[in-house]
Amino acid sequence: MVHSPVACLKKAELFQDLPDDLAQKLATVSIHQQHFPKGSLIRQPFDGQSGMFAIDQGAAKVYSIAESGKESVLDILKKGDIEGQQYLFKEEDSENYIQALEDTWICSMSRHDFQELLKSSPELSLNLLNNFGEKLVAIEKNSIRRNSLDAKSRILAYFEDQAKKNGSRTIELSIKKKDLASYLGVTPETLSRQMKKLVAEGIIQVSGKKVHLL
Repeated sequence: MVHSPVACLKKAELFQDLPDDLAQKLATVSIHQQHFPKGSLIRQPFDGQSGMFAIDQGAAKVYSIAESGKESVLDILKKGDIEGQQYLFKEEDSENYIQALEDTWICSMSRHDFQELLKSSPELSLNLLNNFGEKLVAIEKNSIRRNSLDAKSRILAYFEDQAKKNGSRTIELSIKKKDLASYLGVTPETLSRQMKKLVAEGIIQVSGKKVHLL
């Protein structure tokens, strides 16, 4: 299948409502189908990469490493997800790592090129502001869950969110359980134990990497 830069960008929620003429302008200042093999780093601290990228195919995890060497998963990126919006507006090096969880293709845009386009594209500014708002809500929601919900409720809430986002009661876990556990603020052992409880209670069914909400 021939890759369409416009269709690729409009898969992302950030650009879904853009008129086609503006999306076409956006495509002219973006780079498409950069390939990153499974396990490779898409971004790392102080690598000089400025700007935003979208996952065209594949999946990646965003994580940080503490001085102790402990890894903390901050986010899981899937097809259509956007990362680095803030670096389109402020030239600053990220302190996080972004690693391909499988063979991954991205589409990217530099801060300089985007700034030049933004000067004549107020519609794009509005879409970005709305996207930031949604991301802040998601971060706040996950923070509240970590602090107020028990592990089982937190895990179930995550599955329900994914089902709503995908429009399907069946969710495919494209990330390792240890990464999902880190994202939800639980241990891998707790994740496995609580998922077994949800199965025993008839709330979910698990088949391989697929979770079905009953």
